[in-house]
Amino acid sequence: MEEKNYFRDLKGMLLDLSSEKKRGLILGSLTLFFLFFSYPMIRSAAEAIFLDLYGAKKSPHVWFYSIIALSVTVTFFNKFQANNSIHRLFWAIGGITAVVFTSSLYSLHSGTNAFAYIFYIWKEVYIVLMVHTVLAFINSILSYKVAKTIYGPMGALGSIGGILGGIITSRFSADIGGAEGITIVGTFFVLVACLCFQYTGKKFDQLDKIDNRKDESPLHSILEVKKYVFLIAIVIILSQFCINLTNFKFNILLERFVHTKAEKVSYLGNLYSSINGISLFMQILIIPLLFNVVKNRTIHFFIPVFFFLVSGLSFSFGSSSIFPVMLTFVLFKGTDYSLFAAAKEMLYFPLIARQKYGAKYVVDMLVYRMAKGVISLILVFYQSETFVEYCLGICLIAWFFVLIPLFRIQEKVLSQNKECL
Repeated sequence: MEEKNYFRDLKGMLLDLSSEKKRGLILGSLTLFFLFFSYPMIRSAAEAIFLDLYGAKKSPHVWFYSIIALSVTVTFFNKFQANNSIHRLFWAIGGITAVVFTSSLYSLHSGTNAFAYIFYIWKEVYIVLMVHTVLAFINSILSYKVAKTIYGPMGALGSIGGILGGIITSRFSADIGGAEGITIVGTFFVLVACLCFQYTGKKFDQLDKIDNRKDESPLHSILEVKKYVFLIAIVIILSQFCINLTNFKFNILLERFVHTKAEKVSYLGNLYSSINGISLFMQILIIPLLFNVVKNRTIHFFIPVFFFLVSGLSFSFGSSSIFPVMLTFVLFKGTDYSLFAAAKEMLYFPLIARQKYGAKYVVDMLVYRMAKGVISLILVFYQSETFVEYCLGICLIAWFFVLIPLFRIQEKVLSQNKECL
């Protein structure tokens, strides 16, 4: 019954939108579809090229550089956003992306291997900027209630795009020129995404910049709930440590068992299809049911326990096969994109508006990137598989125990903010 009500409410909300907003929503969703469709192609090629030239033990270096590049680029992007239309910015990112990828391929073909770093780093940067821009656009044209309802189908559409992009990468990359050919195809669809976004309408060229919280700094807005936000930040740090430790272990075994660049592209295409498949399965079948019958607290405790059991079983097989570690990475990443992302958002609900704004800025913008940067830096110096496995186990156990005080303090925050919610 609840499911029927959801689809009835969704249909009613969509029909109530003006024709301009319907067009903006449809083309914005198509833009996301093409971005996620092209990303497995570009990501698989970039990672295969980098691993082929520099090896798995150099991957923490490029992860760390990517975090720095993303932070710097986002800072410049935010400044340009104040004085430029959203469509012009989107085309600028798409154009720079096409230039960076094609020039990187040309330079790599000419023997300048350092461009493997540039290729890898920019594929981390452009997807964040472009997806952020589309979501900001959709948030600006829809009410909070409609946006919250539509995000489920939009997430599913993005996952379908990712699955299809991964399948095409795996099955056809060898027929269209390997890593280089699939990059060109992926870049073409990035420009298709730009074209879709252009036709969302000039009426929405400038995003709504009215924000009644702009006079208060994010840090000041969370002073009353600093302990609660601190514990959320610890959970995010530990979750990103776990994801990146598993990714590093996977990269080591990928290099060991999958030898040629073409084989790596194909293997990674299948990998990202599987991750998007897990995410889609959870978004459509698990999350709508689970969040209606299970407390958010239970879901949060379940995730590190599930990760601990999966990784423990996987790593007990040793390094004789890539499959158990690949499966662990797929389950970690797919769950992170879907179930954990949804459960994490629910942690912000006890906060009032200005606290939520500050908490999301500090945790999602600053702490998230810092965590990825720190674990990448650690892995630059400590790269043994034993270290990775022990560190993963410690992080998962710590994650579980951090949740105990987190939910105790959440009860106090709920009581404190009860009159304001």
